[in-house]
Amino acid sequence: MTNKLDSQDRSEGDRARSRAYQLEFWAGIVAYAVVLSGVLLWGDLDGDSPWRFLWAVLPVLPGLWIVRAVVRHVRRIDDYQRLLLLQGFGGGFAVAMIVSVTLAFLEIAGLRVPGVGWIIYGAGMLGWIITGAVVGRR
Repeated sequence: MTNKLDSQDRSEGDRARSRAYQLEFWAGIVAYAVVLSGVLLWGDLDGDSPWRFLWAVLPVLPGLWIVRAVVRHVRRIDDYQRLLLLQGFGGGFAVAMIVSVTLAFLEIAGLRVPGVGWIIYGAGMLGWIITGAVVGRR
């Protein structure tokens, strides 16, 4: 007879923690999409008004809600899940730092890369996803 602890199924507690995280996270994503849409439609980011800077940073507010959701999720999960998540974060951070240093040296050499912040962000997120998938398979 096999032990119930050997089951690959998630416990009810794991499912509850996941549901709480999903609810908080996706609420932040929806708010971000709504605010970003408003900024892109009415923000006049290409204009000359000093208000464009306020419009440009408005999507950060729902982004802070997403950060809150992730921090609360990290606090709720067990030690093993936290280890896997933090390894993913570490991998994403390392990728973002290597990409930022590489782009900085290319800029010193005279290459102007538009949207460099988005490139670094995208590389870090992709690094997080890939690292999380790799460590989760072990």
